[in-house]
Amino acid sequence: MKTAGAVWREVRAHLRREYGDTVFSSNMARLRVREEADGGLLVIAPSRFYRDWVEDHAGARLRALWTQLDPANRAIQLLAEEDVVPSPVVAISMTGEAASRQPTTETKPRAVSERFTFDTFMVGPSNEMASAASRAIVNASPSPFNPAFFYGDYGVGKTHLLNAIAHSVELGGARRKALYLTAEEFLSGFVSAMRKKDTIGFKESVRRVDVLLIDDVHFIAGKPKTEDEFLHTVASLIADEKQVVLASHLPPSELNVTDQRLASLLKGGFACELRKPDLDLRRKILDCKIAQAGCHYPELAVPETVRDFLAARMTASARELEGVLNNVIGRTALLGRPVTMEAVEAALRELSIVSERRVTVDVIQKAVAERFGVKVADILSKRRTKTVVKPRHVAMYLAKTMTTRSLPDIGRRFGDRDHSTVIHAVNKISDLIKAGDPVKDEIESLSEEIRG
Repeated sequence: MKTAGAVWREVRAHLRREYGDTVFSSNMARLRVREEADGGLLVIAPSRFYRDWVEDHAGARLRALWTQLDPANRAIQLLAEEDVVPSPVVAISMTGEAASRQPTTETKPRAVSERFTFDTFMVGPSNEMASAASRAIVNASPSPFNPAFFYGDYGVGKTHLLNAIAHSVELGGARRKALYLTAEEFLSGFVSAMRKKDTIGFKESVRRVDVLLIDDVHFIAGKPKTEDEFLHTVASLIADEKQVVLASHLPPSELNVTDQRLASLLKGGFACELRKPDLDLRRKILDCKIAQAGCHYPELAVPETVRDFLAARMTASARELEGVLNNVIGRTALLGRPVTMEAVEAALRELSIVSERRVTVDVIQKAVAERFGVKVADILSKRRTKTVVKPRHVAMYLAKTMTTRSLPDIGRRFGDRDHSTVIHAVNKISDLIKAGDPVKDEIESLSEEIRG
């Protein structure tokens, strides 16, 4: 009987051929399959957003292919990572006989993604410390801090950073070897080695590298045997002055680790948070993703208004921002159509990103007036005093970036002004943001308030 992994490889090959490299790489490549103890099969997406896209656009085809290619005709479930119950650790005692066997089990290294390099990791205030620390890890041996622990919400760039470190280490002139694994892969490899009564090969495969990178390390917390093996692996590498880099959505102090030795070791390293990108960083990320897409679609042109709108609207994570961009490209460039605000709105509707509060120019004007302690009538008036001009410019900027109104329409809604006045206001605020003016924080805060 074919293994689940063998069937999954065939299914992935079919999906890639049928949907094309761009759509597959953007929306399906990070799916993985897991076989449960009862024989059930799970296809796991890295997030609910990712799962929903696959379900809506390729779910039926994925299941049809599985049915066609799996002789056992096993059913599959499509789930998001956060909805999956971690696999239980099967406790198999190690015997002297087992210890005497020759090592045959190794953890196969995951291929480092070429997409995730330092060149494509955009830096802003929310991640500049993590970026600097990562580059220091690559260039220093031994590292000034060990282990290095990066934490933050899903989609803020932890996986990108770990891949970038591994990529740079492997390409460096020092001939150092890096191994990147998810915690689930570490656990699976360890459990598999235990079942085969051969943990020596597993230990050697993860301890003979120069840099070990483990993603989603919270997945290991609360699993005593795996925690024990993980503790000895990390301690062994650190003792040999090898680098250990970990990532989790929780800081070390909040991990539900049962082994206090491991908890102490993790807290004793360098911990660095990656926060959600601000507006300026979201725009940088978007520009980078568009430039990457341009390699596949040389004719792709994304107007500044669309870029500003997406950067202002998609605030949850860089991953969500990229997902929406991919869907916009899928609805335009793939069909030879121009990228317009109408295409963006259609993509947001189909992705069910319309449940947020509808943002109108009136709502923006009221919020800005209240924040700056002026009246809406003042913002709409012809007055040019400093106390009125700044909130007027901020309101125009937000109207341009948070709504789909045209510049002439926005001008009309601000006391029947010309569209050139709106352009001047938007450029004024954009320049202040780029210069690091405190108005940047006001824009972020107001955007969140207006969005509800």
